[in-house]
Amino acid sequence: MAKVDAQALCERLFTTFLAPLVLGGTMLPGKPFGGKNALSIGDNRAPADSETLSRTNLARVRVARKIAPVDTFEPVPTGDEWVLAAMLHDIVQSTHPGFDAVFRRSGPARILEVVEATLAHVPAPKNVGAALSRHTWLSRMLELTRTDIDVRWWTGSQTFLGEDPPGRLLAWPEIRRVQETRTPRPLMDLPTSGASVDGQRFENAVTKLLQRTPLTDLATIDRSSPPFVWTHDTLSLVSTHAGRTLAQRAFALLPQPAVDMRLGAATRQLFEAKARRAAFVAMDLLRDRALSLATLRLTKASSTAQPEPLMLGPTSDDAAFALSAGAMAATHWIGQTGGGLAERERRAILEILAPAARGAAATQLQALLAG
Repeated sequence: MAKVDAQALCERLFTTFLAPLVLGGTMLPGKPFGGKNALSIGDNRAPADSETLSRTNLARVRVARKIAPVDTFEPVPTGDEWVLAAMLHDIVQSTHPGFDAVFRRSGPARILEVVEATLAHVPAPKNVGAALSRHTWLSRMLELTRTDIDVRWWTGSQTFLGEDPPGRLLAWPEIRRVQETRTPRPLMDLPTSGASVDGQRFENAVTKLLQRTPLTDLATIDRSSPPFVWTHDTLSLVSTHAGRTLAQRAFALLPQPAVDMRLGAATRQLFEAKARRAAFVAMDLLRDRALSLATLRLTKASSTAQPEPLMLGPTSDDAAFALSAGAMAATHWIGQTGGGLAERERRAILEILAPAARGAAATQLQALLAG
């Protein structure tokens, strides 16, 4: 059996996939790496293209500085980060029709099976800095898009999935009545075209990858698929003050109603599953979120105008649940600790929180707490 050339694997993965993922541009994914090859790359493996690596690291710093005052990172991916990049590559390639033809109908399923097994070997980030580092490599993973091109001419048609059609098909467009239609397909839409990929299995593989980069999981919480759920890794991250701070700053870059909706749904699931310890970690995040909102409203209020109270909508949806849970937790925390606030400021913040802390969604939360 031929010996694995880990450096060659590193070069291919960086050049054709990882660098374009961070920098933007055309990706050229190829043969799936597989678990053994991905794990063989290891720590301290640097691609030869130092110029592109330097530009990639500058782009990573720009990603990080949106949520943290960071100036530098380790210059090359860790072994775990190489594995995550390789498994994302293989997830994408599981939808390529060429692999469906080569491996027949079991090909895509086998690729995703290997992805899931390999991700099980990747530990959670050891600290907040490691979580941020992983995020700078993979922050754009859900933005991956394959452009499918449908070409029609006077005697037929052909579709090219992620590939440019040959020039001969586009020649003499007016005489041959050539029509070219380009359709961008985001990552989560890829199973709907190309190889016979089971959509649920594909979603499961993406979910497991997100679990291994918990800050990315939180920073893309507004996504529709795969739906956000609290995991051990995301809860571990937000169990620390630094982790909650990063999460809150990442949330600030997203549509706020969507963030509240996803947080509410995920936290409600924890209570319904009677995962109390995990639910209270999530509540700490919601508490900080409510306190930040109340503090912002207090800051914006003039010396003569009363700050706007935190009101809920007419329906007790998941967003209302998140706001109520946060307001209740914040109210309790201020009552127990004072929150480090002056008396006047404390009273003002409690008044802002009061409507949300006493709403219908709060009643639902109290019932879950009593259950």
